[in-house]
Amino acid sequence: MDLLIVWISMLFTAVADTRREVFPLNMAPYSVDDDYEGCSAEMSKLVDTKYLPSEISGTFEEAWRNTKNEIQGMKQQLDHLTINHAIAIRLYTHKELKMYLDLNNAVRTGKKHYTTTFMYHSLHFLLTDAIQHLNPEGACFKVYRRTDLDFTNQNPSIRFGSFTSTSLHTNISAEFGSKSCFEVLTCYGANVTKYSKHPEENEVLIPPYETFTIKEVIRNGDDQTAMKCETVYQLESSGIESNLRCAMSSSTAGREIFEL
Repeated sequence: MDLLIVWISMLFTAVADTRREVFPLNMAPYSVDDDYEGCSAEMSKLVDTKYLPSEISGTFEEAWRNTKNEIQGMKQQLDHLTINHAIAIRLYTHKELKMYLDLNNAVRTGKKHYTTTFMYHSLHFLLTDAIQHLNPEGACFKVYRRTDLDFTNQNPSIRFGSFTSTSLHTNISAEFGSKSCFEVLTCYGANVTKYSKHPEENEVLIPPYETFTIKEVIRNGDDQTAMKCETVYQLESSGIESNLRCAMSSSTAGREIFEL
């Protein structure tokens, strides 16, 4: 009897270990979603004089220096971007460095600590500002994203809540996953292909604050889209939500954020 109990216990443990974590599709309530509307000039000065000098250290310092050397030859092709904008995009899209992982983990959950211990003010601002400079008129793009994750979609309106990479091409490599995929109409993202470390991916970068409506969810076995994924979420841009707007401006910096 004791052996039977042990065997059953081991069986349930094995089953539990094989369960996949399910992530919610919601409004990302803990996101660092500052869009800097009304304070971008002030924040630009803070980045140049305070945050960037203090945040560049260790492996980040070496990566920044090496990337700056790459970008120097593109000075005449930067459109309305600064060299720092271009460096930030290049670093973010560098697969091997994986800097985007640490940044997005902090952006997705860092709301409470944004004005105190958040560690990525420079990259967050430079990416946000670059996206806005590259798409000042709010042009819309039909883009695609693959993942190997499971999601719930109990909310009709969602945000990704972090910087989100998508592609202009439906045939984006299946190496990114075929579990849950997204067909997205974004109007606040920007085409960063020209500055990307991997221009072949034709990347459009979506900011944390853009909101979307889930128009349709296509399951495996239903009429399939060109992406051939188990689940395809079709999203349409519905505006922006920036709860932390200008929270780092001189009038608010230093306070801890609980509810905004």
